[in-house]
Amino acid sequence: MVDAMKTFSSAGSSGLTGFESSCGMLRRRSYFPCLFFLAGMLVCAAAPGSSAFGAISANDPAASATSITGKDAKLNGAPMPVGATLFPGDVIRLGEASSAGLRFGSSMVLAAPLTELVVESEGVSLRNGRLQVRADGAQSFAISGPYFHVNIAASGGVPSSAEVRLAGPRAQVSAVAGGADLTAAGNDTSYRLRAGETATLDATGADASPAQGPSSPAAGQISRLAPQVQIDRGSQVLVAAVSDRIYWNDDLRSGPTGRAHVALNDGSQLNLGSDSSLRILQHDAQAQQTSLDLLVGRMRGKITKLTRPGAKFEVHTPVGIAGLVGTDFSLLVTNDYVELMVFEGVVRFTNLSSQSVSVTAGNILRISKAGAFEGPSPTTAQDVQTAQNLTDITTAAAANQAPAAAATRSIVPVVVTLTGTAAAIGIGVWQGTRPTVSNTVP
Repeated sequence: MVDAMKTFSSAGSSGLTGFESSCGMLRRRSYFPCLFFLAGMLVCAAAPGSSAFGAISANDPAASATSITGKDAKLNGAPMPVGATLFPGDVIRLGEASSAGLRFGSSMVLAAPLTELVVESEGVSLRNGRLQVRADGAQSFAISGPYFHVNIAASGGVPSSAEVRLAGPRAQVSAVAGGADLTAAGNDTSYRLRAGETATLDATGADASPAQGPSSPAAGQISRLAPQVQIDRGSQVLVAAVSDRIYWNDDLRSGPTGRAHVALNDGSQLNLGSDSSLRILQHDAQAQQTSLDLLVGRMRGKITKLTRPGAKFEVHTPVGIAGLVGTDFSLLVTNDYVELMVFEGVVRFTNLSSQSVSVTAGNILRISKAGAFEGPSPTTAQDVQTAQNLTDITTAAAANQAPAAAATRSIVPVVVTLTGTAAAIGIGVWQGTRPTVSNTVP
């Protein structure tokens, strides 16, 4: 062994002169300390409990930086090179012009600009920013955040991919293909997101909604609710709750089981159905000036009679505007047509070509995507019952949504459905805008 050490030392002297001189005294005194040092390194590298991703172990897949764009990608504060091996505890920070592709065994992770994450033994911990993950193979991939945990795994040999966004107290998780299991802080139940579904989480507490009020006038408040419903307020995404105030320019977006009853300040009542998106453009109760935008889905309204000169109550749709004068009505917006039903009063619908049709009580009008009118024609009892059933909130659902104290509201994901095309988004393609919540929005 001593002869072997001499040979090793001699062979390395041509390229590692500094190393030889630094170890010369130790080698002259005794060869055994070097032997013990080398043996210790080999034992550590072969230890089955090692958590280093770079270790050659069936239990620890290799992790590395496979691609980097831009010049502001840092690994533990130093520039991160392509091919860098990653270990648990490593911190990766990306500047505003940099992104990175990271491989964790059979899983691929794309980190967007302005993302910060920490490498963990079974995935990553996201501190801020946006990730897209493709999990392929037998091993699952975990993404942890300050108030949530996401587990992504292939199923039946089919890869799963998901996108996770985190900005302070708000997070958004979207299942692009396959599925993802989401667990929120304070909840024991995992939410299974399937392809085309997204979930938003708000950790700011129940007082987050009122705190945003001064920037916009108040329009009303949510009086009844069936989960899941969210409020998009500027760049914020809030989990809706009973008694939450609604302000001008708020977007109310409901998931597959979500419904909301909104009491406007002038006494008008709005029922928002499932898979729907309604924006409050304006509601001035004193001047009786109201504009709503029903982007998709179903709503029913019981509108207070307009009495002031120049008063208006309008609901904008993708194919035209419904003008109301104190009435009870139902509107349905789909990708192919808009359907208007009037139960009381009169509604005048004007298409984008400025053509108008008045619909009286007991009649239904359908407007095609091209703006063509079909009807009006008499409604059937089944039409009326369907409109009521798909917008009403049952007593049981409303009873479960009693107002919660600000300190006790739990972080519950709002699970909503995306468009069918979202599932086709491949790994590496980032969406530049926030995902659409309804399953019928293009």
